[in-house]
Amino acid sequence: MNAVAEDFLADPEADMANRGAERALLGSLLLDNRLYDVVGDMVLPKHFFSEFDGAIYASICSQIVAGRACDTVSVFEQMQGRVELQYLAGLAHNGVVSQSLARQHAEIIVSRYDSRQLAAVVEDAREVAANHLLPIAERVEQVSAKLASLIEDAPGEDWVENDTGMVEFLNGIQERADGNVIDFRPTGLRDLDEKLDGGTRDGELVVIAARPSMGKTALALTIGENQSDLGHETAMFSLEMLRGELQNRQVAMQARIPLSHIKRPERMSDFEWSRMTEAVERIRSRGFYVNDQPRLNINKLRAKARALKRRRPALKGLIVDALGLMDVLDQKATRTSQLGEITRGLKLLGKELKLTVYLLCQLNREVEKRVDQMPIMSDLRDCGEIEQDADIILFIHRPIHAKPDLGPEWAQYACIGIAKQRGGPTGRIDLRYQGQYVLFSDWDGEKPTSFGRQRSSEL
Repeated sequence: MNAVAEDFLADPEADMANRGAERALLGSLLLDNRLYDVVGDMVLPKHFFSEFDGAIYASICSQIVAGRACDTVSVFEQMQGRVELQYLAGLAHNGVVSQSLARQHAEIIVSRYDSRQLAAVVEDAREVAANHLLPIAERVEQVSAKLASLIEDAPGEDWVENDTGMVEFLNGIQERADGNVIDFRPTGLRDLDEKLDGGTRDGELVVIAARPSMGKTALALTIGENQSDLGHETAMFSLEMLRGELQNRQVAMQARIPLSHIKRPERMSDFEWSRMTEAVERIRSRGFYVNDQPRLNINKLRAKARALKRRRPALKGLIVDALGLMDVLDQKATRTSQLGEITRGLKLLGKELKLTVYLLCQLNREVEKRVDQMPIMSDLRDCGEIEQDADIILFIHRPIHAKPDLGPEWAQYACIGIAKQRGGPTGRIDLRYQGQYVLFSDWDGEKPTSFGRQRSSEL
């Protein structure tokens, strides 16, 4: 280690705070493994000044990530004599079960590590700057590279050569052809799956947009419930509705009981009571999770999603309802920049956790001013960033909602416009929307018309 870094580490106060934070964090994790969800996205074993304590942290992490309970005895056994049980007991004795303190200790540990790394880079930069045998451009490049190395990238190999990549491609396509691997998840809506080449995929950001009361939440819930039925667990951040409201909708969808009866159970018949109890049992067996905490920003949302994914590896869908209700990090930025911050964050989260993110968005009023009220891209509020980050954009249009004088055959008709799909076709599909059950399903037969046969593109 160079002189500057050694001088930094010689500071008694900095060293005491660092060691104290390291040991307090280890003790807290031994007391309550759930605190890993608060610090696991920040702290790595290399961040510890004490390599010995870093090894203990690595042991704790490996057990928690593997889904095993971790305590002083399990760490002692795993480290095979490299640590004394009495030392581990001392750590646990000084630990505190507090999410806020655990996060503070984690921030201290990472901050001290970054400071040590920066001090070392600064000293190296001085040596490079003094080497006049090298051209100035080369010296600047070396220093820039060292500074860039302080920024942590995602783990794993960045570059993959064609030889390796094509072998992986051939193996993957053969696995899919043999039916051993399916890289998509059906939405449960036949015509939509056909357009999406089977369904949704890992890493996709799917935007579901419409004017109010068109069925955005119903469509997202329909897809989420259908995918959960297939074993692809789904989570939903509900910033608009309370958990109880969503549960009402889930039961109405599953039991095919009018939502109004679920809200007023005295209206239910004996038959409906029976259907409701059967539906509740089916719903209980599904992997579907709801978080109705209000005022989430992208950082809080990511932390909660990561924690759930660690506990539930089968999680493959994440519904965010809705974009307009999320808090932003930079209050002074333009609205377009604020939305871009959220959509980019959700896109990256989908790739990181290998799941599909469904983002619900509201359209502006311009769509209501046109004769053809099928939404288009420009109807998205502050649409530039949303349009750029989304892999798939779905618009919902129900003609009878816009034109109540249409005939009764239009009552359950809904048109879904696929306005964008990376690597796939766009177009429109017909669906059935059963409002009393807040449920979307397949549309069979011809599109209804009150004035002779009409193509889907005409409305």
